[in-house]
Amino acid sequence: MKKWVFAAALLMVVTLASQFAADHYRYTLYDWAIAFETSRADLSRKVVEVNGDAIAYLEGPRRAGQETMVMLHGFGASKENWLRFAAHLTDRYHVLALDLSGHGENPQYPERSYSVDAQVAFVHRVLTHLDIKQAHLVGNSMGGAISSLYAADYPQQVLSVTLISPAGIHEVPSRMDDLLAEGENPLIATSVPEFFALLDFVMEDKPYIPGPVARVEGEKAVSRVAINRKIFSDLRADMEKGLEQRLRNIQVPVLIIWGAQDRAIHVGNIDKYAALIPQSETLIMEDVGHLAMIERPASSAQALLDFLAAGQG
Repeated sequence: MKKWVFAAALLMVVTLASQFAADHYRYTLYDWAIAFETSRADLSRKVVEVNGDAIAYLEGPRRAGQETMVMLHGFGASKENWLRFAAHLTDRYHVLALDLSGHGENPQYPERSYSVDAQVAFVHRVLTHLDIKQAHLVGNSMGGAISSLYAADYPQQVLSVTLISPAGIHEVPSRMDDLLAEGENPLIATSVPEFFALLDFVMEDKPYIPGPVARVEGEKAVSRVAINRKIFSDLRADMEKGLEQRLRNIQVPVLIIWGAQDRAIHVGNIDKYAALIPQSETLIMEDVGHLAMIERPASSAQALLDFLAAGQG
């Protein structure tokens, strides 16, 4: 009996010690995890100076004959949102995943505009600096609105667009719209527990995220509250103006992927979005929320590959 008590006590001590070590070294673990996922996706972290600002991005190998694919994340997110999705594409495309203006590792300027048009101009400056003359665009949420307007404004530079739960059409209200009307923004976390609630809100089928890594993500999100409020305010003003007329100017093939359980932007908007774009196809993914590229990276990437293959055939 004493041996069992001793063994149980020892196991408890080891478990607590392991948890303490993981928590204490959580930023080291986080950096290791991101580096591992980046390497596994065949991407490299890079920084380029554009108009005096250090702009961070991820880039895959640039092989002869390959077309470029540019990935644009959503509000409050970063280039790392694309890691597992990009892993299925870097062998066939030259992949770039940008930190958008005011996001990720990029500088934060509260006095700047973070409207969709300002973000489109930002992406254009970066791609011009990187000598990207043509590319396929992939955008999620805010990044979807940016991708759409980029295609409308720079038709000669865009080969195709893939939109994942894009912002821009909000005729069918979502749960987030209801919460915003009540004065609550579920996309801006002011504490680590609120960040965990945010993950539950935007994803229906969350991938496993180690506790220490999730906590670091939460702490990073909390540190961005002020700039996130500014960015969201600028974006919401855009959404209230509407983007319908400009979406009609898109001349390239567009694939629209939406999660059936999206609580941030209701899937019911997919048909209206598609109706505005002459060459569009839609795909609704069951048991998926707002982030299909994270919740179902393999199947959403395959849908993109199938779409592009059909267009080229």
